[in-house]
Amino acid sequence: MGPVMKRIWPFGRSPEVNRRQSDRHDGRTAARSRWWLPGLGLGTLAVAALLVLPYNSPAWDLTFLIASLLAVVILLGAALSMPRGVRSVWWLLLAFQVLTLAGQAVHDGQREAFGDQTPFPDSDDALFLIAYLPAFVALGSLIYRLNPGRDRDAWIDSSILSVAAASVIGLFLVVPLTTATGMDGWALTVAVAYTLLDLAVISCLIWLIVGEGRPQPALLLLVLSFALTLAANLVRDAEISASASTAAAWLDALRLAALVLLVAAATTPSAETIATPKQRNEPRASTPRLAALAIGVLAVPTLVAIRLWGIADRLTLLLALAAIIVIILAVWRIKILVTTVDRQRQVTELVLDSTGDGIVGLDRQGFVLFVNLSARRLLRCREADLIGRRFHDIAHHEHPDGTPFPWHECPMREFVVNGEAALIPDQVYVRRDGTTFPVEMITSPLIVDGAVMGAVMSFRDVSEREAVQELKRQFISVVSHELRTPLTSIKGSLQMLSSGILGPLNEDQQELMTMAVNNSERLGQLVNDILDLERLDAGRMPLVPADVSAVSLAQQAVASMTGAATAADVTLALDEADTDADLTVHVDPNRLVQVLTNLRGNAIKFSTAGTTVTVSATHLENEIRISVADRGRGIPADQLDSVFDRFGQVESGDSRREGGTGLGLAIAQEIVTRSAGRIIVESSMGVGSTFTVVLPCAAPPEAEGDGI
Repeated sequence: MGPVMKRIWPFGRSPEVNRRQSDRHDGRTAARSRWWLPGLGLGTLAVAALLVLPYNSPAWDLTFLIASLLAVVILLGAALSMPRGVRSVWWLLLAFQVLTLAGQAVHDGQREAFGDQTPFPDSDDALFLIAYLPAFVALGSLIYRLNPGRDRDAWIDSSILSVAAASVIGLFLVVPLTTATGMDGWALTVAVAYTLLDLAVISCLIWLIVGEGRPQPALLLLVLSFALTLAANLVRDAEISASASTAAAWLDALRLAALVLLVAAATTPSAETIATPKQRNEPRASTPRLAALAIGVLAVPTLVAIRLWGIADRLTLLLALAAIIVIILAVWRIKILVTTVDRQRQVTELVLDSTGDGIVGLDRQGFVLFVNLSARRLLRCREADLIGRRFHDIAHHEHPDGTPFPWHECPMREFVVNGEAALIPDQVYVRRDGTTFPVEMITSPLIVDGAVMGAVMSFRDVSEREAVQELKRQFISVVSHELRTPLTSIKGSLQMLSSGILGPLNEDQQELMTMAVNNSERLGQLVNDILDLERLDAGRMPLVPADVSAVSLAQQAVASMTGAATAADVTLALDEADTDADLTVHVDPNRLVQVLTNLRGNAIKFSTAGTTVTVSATHLENEIRISVADRGRGIPADQLDSVFDRFGQVESGDSRREGGTGLGLAIAQEIVTRSAGRIIVESSMGVGSTFTVVLPCAAPPEAEGDGI
């Protein structure tokens, strides 16, 4: 890509530049994965050589110089090649090691010049103290980015271990320093500052390990590097407190070993993601962690008993030992409880994993707390891909047409935030590989100690069910269309025969012909109803809404059913007491007349001869109600909920004798629902039934104009 193309490329770096940078990144990662382990081995050999060779011999000096310079150069190169987000951490760690090595070199020079009378504090101490600054900035940056102490367990565990470390340092270093002779106030201040700073570093390392769970190799090597640095510092602190000389080779070897481990950390494949949080893949209450906490808990009373040994009386010592025994038993009891809880957790996970539905626990922000095996299989994700991330952003982030689906528009959000139970059908989830599948979701509130903490959501793949429904719809559509043509021909032929055009019929023949015509008409109505339902289900029956008077719709339906009512000896009446010309609804008039005609037809069919079917239109608040009331036998109370079922008819007396397809009310309810309304049915046995169509009032023109 030429310079001109680079200038006009509108999206930042050109694809060629991005590809080259990606290739370089992959090359660097491959180099790290190939060389860090051999480099660690060579560094270990160099450290071992320092401990074997005579101190300050030419071979020793050459080994130390080459190993130190080579390690610094490699660390510098690794820091330069780091990505921008983590580069500052490695630069700070490099500065810390350079200052530490410089301080150790100055300290070694002072030892050669002054021997055991090395002044304290001196310029080497200034370098050591300054080195803590980049160390704390680097560790603080890692702690902040990894966010290890965001949960209560991490803070408590790290505090226990930090207090234990402080007790050890305080007993064996701070106390001897404060009681050492020959130190003035400034020297004592510097000596105590060393121990306190080391304690702060130890606390940071504990937070990193405890909070991160299972550390990645780069972080583990980094912690070991600081551990060796702290070991060197403790050796030097012990030397200061005891006012005695120690083997200088050990100090230099520890410093070099710390540098080698830091270089190894910087050259591992995980060095570039050292500040990226990793999901915990192991239980929080693992055996090593419990053992570490037990040691931390026992450290304080044990050190107190050691301190009191030989000073306090026997009763005090017995009380101290009793406290230690009680703590040991308490830790043992806690271990038993943790084991029991862990076993119960395993049983719960087994139950959840054995279900076929996907089950996901969410907090009130929609982030995943737990997920079962079925959910992971349905989404083709690993547990680490889900835990701690917003579920909507993983599986529900786009509409079926591929357009973005933001979290604030998700229908599940309201129920998760408010802790409500709901059934959410007709949703589409996205798998990890980009494929989609239809789901049906159920949310239930997640309540802990009476407070809503989120929701438990279960979902199932309804692909097979939708495939069966589609197959059924196609079958019904094909059969209905194939039946309509021959049925029309048969019906026309029967009507011609029944009319006598082709010759007169005797009484028996006319009766049979009339029966055939009636049944062909009934079969034709069944086919039409099936086709209407199929079009409604498939969304192929468009509604053309318009502002129309509810009274005029009721009048049309009454007029169309007058003949049927007369034949059944039933009177149709339009109650105009509460009606006026302002009862306007916004519906498809043809379809609503179809609904009202169906309701009046049922009322006439099941009314007793000589009774009246009353039609009324009323206004109630923001709704228009069109009611059809009959004085028939009524509907049993236990069947009111099933009157709108497809192919369902009320099993009462002579209901089957009245005929019908059992689809009229189902079609009526579907049309009314799509018109933003509902149908209410009220009935009493022996009194009659009332079907009420409830529709919203049409918005006045000025209200619509205000909303634009």
